[in-house]
Amino acid sequence: MGLPLPTIVVALIRRGSRLLLVEAQGPDDPVAVWMLPGGQVEGGEELIDALWREVKEETGLQVVGEPRVAFEVEVDHRTDIANGMYRALTYTCEATGDPRPDDPDGLVRSAAWVDAVDALDRLSAVEWYECEPLRRFLSGEAPAGARVPLSRHGQAGQHDPRRSGDIGTGR
Repeated sequence: MGLPLPTIVVALIRRGSRLLLVEAQGPDDPVAVWMLPGGQVEGGEELIDALWREVKEETGLQVVGEPRVAFEVEVDHRTDIANGMYRALTYTCEATGDPRPDDPDGLVRSAAWVDAVDALDRLSAVEWYECEPLRRFLSGEAPAGARVPLSRHGQAGQHDPRRSGDIGTGR
């Protein structure tokens, strides 16, 4: 039996027609990108605990209620900084408070409520992020909990603010 896939949890937090996005920039990134809040599940950490932690760190908001899986994406990420499979679980959840990031990794610069159309445009501009599962979920084309296998072969030199450099590298 193989090792479990490294896992990323992602929060889809909505207020009306707006989505919460975070602006993140890694040390090797030439520019910041806008993403849904989230990050890697740490060793021994439960998925929901990781989601709560990432939302709190990256946005300052507190998750309330029971998050539900919106969709799961399996990714084959091959670049010069990451090599391997991982899975990303996107959860719909509710949160209280005002956006005030306090990211201990120093990657998140800001958080903002963005109209869904603009949010999808911003997410589509990120080369390593596959926006189609989110677009399908938001439009109602895909049922909650859908599993999407993807193969993403990234461009050399691109950094993933989700810290994908640790995926499949043994670090």
